Amino acid sequence: MIDVFDIAGPGRPPKRADIDSKSVGMSFKVDPRLKNLLMDIADGYGISMTELLLVMAVKEAGVENLEELDERSE
Repeated sequence: MIDVFDIAGPGRPPKRADIDSKSVGMSFKVDPRLKNLLMDIADGYGISMTELLLVMAVKEAGVENLEELDERSE
C-alpha cells in the first residue's frame, strides 16, 4: 500500500504567509488518486477544490469562517 503522505518527499519547509496579502499561492504534490478524489468530492458539492479545502480547514479548526480565526487571536 502506498503511503499518500510520502509521495513527493520532504521538500522545502513551508513559510508562513503574510496575512496582509490579498491571497497567496500554494503548490504541493499529492498522489493522483487523492487529487481525483478531491475533484470528485468538490464536483459533487458544485464547488472548486479551493473552496472544498477551505471548508475542510475551517471545519477542522472549529470555526465557521476565516474571520473567526482573527477574533480568536485577539
